[in-house]
Amino acid sequence: MNKQHLMIVLGALLALTSANCERRSGDDSVITAIVKSKLAVDNETSSANINVDTKNGVVTLTGVVTTRTNKEQAERIAKNTEGVMRVINNLTVETNGNHDAAEGAGMAASDLAILSRIKTRYVAEGVIGPKVEVKDGMVTLTGNVESAQMRIRAENIARATSGVKDVNNMIEVSQ
Repeated sequence: MNKQHLMIVLGALLALTSANCERRSGDDSVITAIVKSKLAVDNETSSANINVDTKNGVVTLTGVVTTRTNKEQAERIAKNTEGVMRVINNLTVETNGNHDAAEGAGMAASDLAILSRIKTRYVAEGVIGPKVEVKDGMVTLTGNVESAQMRIRAENIARATSGVKDVNNMIEVSQ
């Protein structure tokens, strides 16, 4: 284990000991930190390309890994973390530029990373309904949401995402 991995593990342990266990959001941030540190020290996963988000004990993994084994190992690590109720594994397998997931087929790695970050935020913030397409950093939002506020929230999340050049919001509000 190198110094960087040791620091990550120590940081996660400090977060764990200082967390206020009575608050769920505190628990979620501790779970996220522990899962990230476990991924960082695991030889089979590349934690640099894996985003971890936790909400009410449900861990969502997004990003890109190079093999199905990496994807499965990341899920195992998350599942075997104390406090994790469930794991949503949205990792995409990419081998030599080819994506394993149909949704990511033919997408550039940078666009796939943008897509993963937006979807992770949508899950974390309860944004349901938008469909997201990314091409050369340009995001197109379609689908239906239940309120104008949700439509605006979906666009704001996309605009605030690193790497996004512009957002075309075509989301419709269901009345």
